Amino acid sequence: MFGTVTTLLIAAAMLHHTSPIRVNDMSEIGIEKVVVELNGFRQRTAMIKEEISKVSRALNERAQQLNDLVNKSLSQLRDQLGGTTLSGFLSLQGRYQSGEMSDQDYSAQKDYYKGEMSNMIRKLDESKKLMMIMAQLDSRQPGAGPPMPAGQQRPPQPQ
Repeated sequence: MFGTVTTLLIAAAMLHHTSPIRVNDMSEIGIEKVVVELNGFRQRTAMIKEEISKVSRALNERAQQLNDLVNKSLSQLRDQLGGTTLSGFLSLQGRYQSGEMSDQDYSAQKDYYKGEMSNMIRKLDESKKLMMIMAQLDSRQPGAGPPMPAGQQRPPQPQ
């Protein structure tokens, strides 16, 4: 664009020495071309801004889905850990130590609870990975403020 304007200005200056009428015609044509270029640039800029807005909204939707998934998973883990698994395991320990059950029964039930706790640890690791991904998304989103502390949700952005 600048090369075209410079060329037009040089051409206008050269024509100025030969014919003043042509200089005005060339200036008007040059200005008209610059205006057309600027309008085209504005349109392209507006289209790019709209595309960025669409991508940002899509990212926000995906981040919210990911956030909901992590919160649901953590809630289930908390219920499971605070509920049957942990209390069941502690009850098993108490019954075994008081002599209410055989070594064989204790071993079988202990293996069951061990498997349940391993599953919970695996789910916690998955949740941690998802939370790290969410933090990365938050840090990469244009216009998204500072990353949120764990356990807090970002308020929906106005559209």
